[in-house]
Amino acid sequence: MSFHVLIAGGGIGGLTLAQGLRKAGISVAVYERDRAKDDRLQGYRIHISPKGCAALHECLPEELYDRFVATSGKPNTTLGFYDSDFSELLAIGDPDAPEHYIDSFKSVSRISLREVLLSDLEGIVHYGKTFTRYEQRPDGGVRAYFDDGTHADGDLLVGAEGVNSRVRGQLLPGAERVDTGALSLSAKVPLDDETRGLLPRQLFAGSGFVFGPQGKAVFLAAHEFRTRSSVAKAPSGGLLLDDTADYIMWNIVTTWDKLGDRTELEGMDGAALQQVAFRALEGWSPRLHDLIARSDLGSVSVFPLKSSTPVKPWPTTNVTLIGDAIHNMPPTAGVGANTAILDARLLCANLVDHVNGRRTLLDAVHAYEAEMTDYAFKAVALAMRNLRMGVSASPVQRFLTKTMFRFFNAVPPLKRQMSASMMK
Repeated sequence: MSFHVLIAGGGIGGLTLAQGLRKAGISVAVYERDRAKDDRLQGYRIHISPKGCAALHECLPEELYDRFVATSGKPNTTLGFYDSDFSELLAIGDPDAPEHYIDSFKSVSRISLREVLLSDLEGIVHYGKTFTRYEQRPDGGVRAYFDDGTHADGDLLVGAEGVNSRVRGQLLPGAERVDTGALSLSAKVPLDDETRGLLPRQLFAGSGFVFGPQGKAVFLAAHEFRTRSSVAKAPSGGLLLDDTADYIMWNIVTTWDKLGDRTELEGMDGAALQQVAFRALEGWSPRLHDLIARSDLGSVSVFPLKSSTPVKPWPTTNVTLIGDAIHNMPPTAGVGANTAILDARLLCANLVDHVNGRRTLLDAVHAYEAEMTDYAFKAVALAMRNLRMGVSASPVQRFLTKTMFRFFNAVPPLKRQMSASMMK
């Protein structure tokens, strides 16, 4: 049967879907507002879960999945929790666990992942196309309009343009995206022998959270490359978009009122934000201060943490949404990118069923939307729960959280149970 899918937006979810449809022999076109594939390089790494790896493996041709694995960082097999003096509260997982081709966590550069997802999509990805609106056609199709005056026709339109999705704005005008009142102040630090000695060994096999007083928390992770991307060539502007150098990432998560005036903070340069970080962690471990002092100033940045709110079921049409376009969430559960990849896998599988005559298009899309909104908004709720725990200024809640972690750390059967739950 003749069937063509339009995808507005070439982010992780949209490109994963395009790869899956192409692999299945389904006609697809991606319309991306960027002018070229390297216009939107993002410097930080993404944590891909075993479920995310399985979904990528299903959507990508074998050689591209091989490349994804080869360009990922060293395996993530642990998760640690620490007090502000860097004393261990809980460490789960095995730093010496073997890496599996699919069934293991992987740390991957956003630059490298984007390069993999764009591979072999020449003629499918159309650049310089900013989506403006859509209309349903009398023949049952859908037409997408772009700001350059052009349009494209297809049988299904998928909004994958991220948090400010115009497809969502037209399809679900009541879907809200809210400011959580929290922020992330983050930077990269070059990973060398000196900076390696500042952190516990566990953090070089995974990531860690440091819980401090007054509603502040720090997220830490190291990214050590095994092979290098061919897109970014160690740019002279610093470490932020350097896809050749190993680094440590730190993020201070708190609320704006804990750091100062929001407008002033958002206008600061890297050096000024570094001083804000020092003040925010006053009294914490000197090793954290030493780490912050070694930050690449061009990578120091602050950004608000926003989230979507659950949406009620809506009438299914030949227009749907994936990824941040429907379920934007703060990064405090580490599952945002994974959820977009799962969306792409599920929608692709349902569309294959439609093309093969096993279900109608509306049945395929409806089944996707019902399943997606269930697991995705559970992920949003988890991210928001973790965010509230991290920024809570309640001494009682902080004490109870730390006590719980220490208890699980001291009881091996409970620690194994918690490890199995959190590391899957």
